[in-house]
Amino acid sequence: MIKSRIAILGSTSHIAKGLINNFLNSGEFSLHLYTRSPDKLCIFLDTIGKFTGKSCIIHEGYIDFMESSCDVIINCVGVGTLNQLRGDYTKYFTVTEEYDNLVIEYLKKNPDSVYISFSSGAVYGREHSAPVEENTVNSIRVNHIVKEDYYAIARLNAEAKHRSFTSLNIVDLRLFSYFSRFIDLTDGYFITDVISCVLNKKVLKTNNVNIVRDYVHPDELFLMVRKCINLDKINQIFDVISSNPVNKREILDYYSLEYGLKYKIIESLSHQSATGTKNVYYSINNNATYLSHSPKFSSMDTIKHESKLIMGQD
Repeated sequence: MIKSRIAILGSTSHIAKGLINNFLNSGEFSLHLYTRSPDKLCIFLDTIGKFTGKSCIIHEGYIDFMESSCDVIINCVGVGTLNQLRGDYTKYFTVTEEYDNLVIEYLKKNPDSVYISFSSGAVYGREHSAPVEENTVNSIRVNHIVKEDYYAIARLNAEAKHRSFTSLNIVDLRLFSYFSRFIDLTDGYFITDVISCVLNKKVLKTNNVNIVRDYVHPDELFLMVRKCINLDKINQIFDVISSNPVNKREILDYYSLEYGLKYKIIESLSHQSATGTKNVYYSINNNATYLSHSPKFSSMDTIKHESKLIMGQD
C-alpha cells in the first residue's frame, strides 16, 4: 500500500517546516497540517510558494484529528527553546504526554498507520565529553533530579512507552542538532547567535569551549522519514546523524572567512542549556543502517548550504 496521506502535528515548528517543504516539493503526498497557529502556517506556506489545496489542508487545533484518515502521523509538537520555556519545565511532561497519547489512541483505532515521533539525543544524559554510542549509560541521581534532567526523562519515558506497544508502528527519531533555512534566529543556539551577528553586523561574544555539534540537513531528515514510511511493520529507535560533526572553531572560521563574522572570546562566559552541559553532542550509534540509510551530508555541508539560503545567496 502506498502511504501518501501524511498528518503533521505541530506544523509551525522548525523541523515541521523542513518536512513540509520537502513533502510538497516531492508532489507525491497529501498533507494534513495541524497547528494552533494557522495564520503563522499560512505565512510560511506563502513564503515557500506553496498554497493550500488538495495537497495541503490546514487544521486549526486538533479537535478533528481522531476522525482523520492518515497513513502516517508525524509528531513535531515541542515546547520550544529555553527562551520560549520561560522557566515552565512542566511543559516537557504535559505537552509531550498530551500529544503522544493522542497519536497512540489514533494508532489503536488505525493499526496500519505509522507514527513518527521526534525524540532527542538528550535521552543519553545531560553531560557529554565524548560522543554517545550504543552502550552509553544515562546516569540519573534518582534522589537528586534537577531541571536539566526533565527533558531527558520525558523523552525516555515516551520512547519506553512506544516500545511497549509492540504491535503498533512507531518510530522514534533521535535528533541531536538540526539546522535549516527555516530556523528562528532568536532561538538562542550558538549557530543562530552566529548568523544573527553576521546579519546585524554585531560582534559575537563566546567562550573558549570548543563544542562539537552534529547538524542534520533537512533533506537528510526527509530521506530518513521516507524510509520509515515505506516499511510495513516497524517499532524502532534511530539516532539521526550527519556524515561528520563540526566544532565551534570550524564554524567560527567559516563564518569569518565567508561572511565577515567578528567575534570575541571571553573565557568567563557561560552558556545556558535546559538539558545540561553537552560540550560534545553527537552519536556514533549509526543504527539507521537498519533502514539501509547512510548519511550523505556532513554538518559543515548543512551549514554552508542552508546559510546561503538564509543570507539570500541561493
